[in-house]
Amino acid sequence: MPKIDLKGIHRVRRKIVGGGYREYHYAWRGNGAPLFWRSDSTTPKGSAAYIAALAAAAPKGDSAHGKFRAVILAYLNSREFQGLGERTQRDIKTNLYHPTNGVDAKFGGAPISAANDARFRKAALDWRDTIASPKVGDDRIRTLQKLVSWGVDRGMIQIHHLRGIRATYKVQRSEILWTDAEIETFEAGAPAHIARILSVATETGLRPGDLATLSPASVQHTTKGRRLLVMTAKRNRLASIPVTPKMGRIIDATPQGQTTFIATKAGAPYQNPNYLGDAVSLWRTKLGIRPELRLYDARGTAATRLLNAGAEMREIATHMGWSIKHASSVIERYVALHPDMTDALADKLSRGDSP
Repeated sequence: MPKIDLKGIHRVRRKIVGGGYREYHYAWRGNGAPLFWRSDSTTPKGSAAYIAALAAAAPKGDSAHGKFRAVILAYLNSREFQGLGERTQRDIKTNLYHPTNGVDAKFGGAPISAANDARFRKAALDWRDTIASPKVGDDRIRTLQKLVSWGVDRGMIQIHHLRGIRATYKVQRSEILWTDAEIETFEAGAPAHIARILSVATETGLRPGDLATLSPASVQHTTKGRRLLVMTAKRNRLASIPVTPKMGRIIDATPQGQTTFIATKAGAPYQNPNYLGDAVSLWRTKLGIRPELRLYDARGTAATRLLNAGAEMREIATHMGWSIKHASSVIERYVALHPDMTDALADKLSRGDSP
């Protein structure tokens, strides 16, 4: 099945005031061709977002008419998609336009009618199973399911053959936690600006998208000390996080004028929150720390830090987006990994789990 044609792109370089050049990419050559990318944008050339922009700007005739690609483009222009958060939109576009195993590369050039054929389910599952990472495969097919469901609702597709597909990625990450020794090894061996990523994550429990934007402006002083007020990106709600002693030292050590607590070696904010997890994984491997650990696993560790800082179990559960039962389970797991955990923490856990 054909992929989006990257050969027909019209590239133009123009001088800019002050010296240098800026590159502009148009969907095709000729008058009226839409500009879909320029070199001073934050979108990397050739990325999934780049290809998505090209697809949206491409002529709608031979490119999409009567093909499954028409469902993709209609969904991207829908209110349903436009109402999603920025991170969710970006993830969906990656699933749609990944150059080697994206939905468009596999199904975009097929007739829409192919989705009505019962064999479409087998084709989708076979495609999912060719993707090396089970988690990525699950993400891709969930996006395909969303498209088919949306297409059925709009009358573009008659039958939903992809209902009830089970995920293949079943790792229970709530059992995977960073130990104190592993955190100390990482902080001692990784470059300071990379070590800070894990330090802030284990002290706040924030997701990478919120870690990347956490700034001194989030700090508020209270009668009991300091707290961080963060409007979380995933749930779009205000989270109030007690500042632990260690996080307090991180705040105080942040260079004057640095706009975020986590920054590149040059002191600039990270442009893509995915870089945070990539950097932690890279140095985890270099330092010989357990390969299954990820930046996201710092959330369970952070729950115990917040409990020690005075947060109630219900506050932790709300902040993490967990049930109280799950929060208690994660912290109990952490206590089991740390026999030297104080009796005070066990008492807090017991009180917080009681009605």
